[in-house]
Amino acid sequence: MPAILEKRVGKTKLPSHEQALVNEFTGLIRKHRDEDSMTLARLLNVAFDASIGTRDSREDKLARAVVRGIETRQQMAETDGGSLSSDETARLLQISKTAVLKRLEAGRLLAWREERLQAARFPRWQFDDHGHVLAGFEDVLAILNEDERLDVWGKILFFLQEKSSLEGWRPLDLLRKGKLKEVSLAAQAYVE
Repeated sequence: MPAILEKRVGKTKLPSHEQALVNEFTGLIRKHRDEDSMTLARLLNVAFDASIGTRDSREDKLARAVVRGIETRQQMAETDGGSLSSDETARLLQISKTAVLKRLEAGRLLAWREERLQAARFPRWQFDDHGHVLAGFEDVLAILNEDERLDVWGKILFFLQEKSSLEGWRPLDLLRKGKLKEVSLAAQAYVE
């Protein structure tokens, strides 16, 4: 595992030369914090490719894949209305923040944790325009929750990715059209 990931996961101290690089990158990102995070992620990918080039070592391929993953997660986080905090979700659903977090824990809502604060961010698209959870969403999420290998990003990807089995539609779009049966079948196939 790359050292920076070890630090995030295991809270180990980085060697001084690696910490200096992290500090340099952090300073650069803070300097440009007014840019939207999607643009920063895209530019990071461009800069990484420009500096690493087309070297084919296993480590270089892994590093490029990590950068692409960061960019893809950022795209998913901003898709279809972005995300809501726990407080914003509570106001939208007209329930307490505690009730929102209990629904998340029970697998009835979908959210990822921000790296810095570990605060939950709820994709806006799982709610309709009337302040309710999208009809059929909890049923489909229950199917996805059966597969312990799927993390939150794998579940988000399911809803946002066009599927040939759904004639090129995204499961999210079909849920919005009330086509729960088709989306449920696609979810079953996704977890098998």
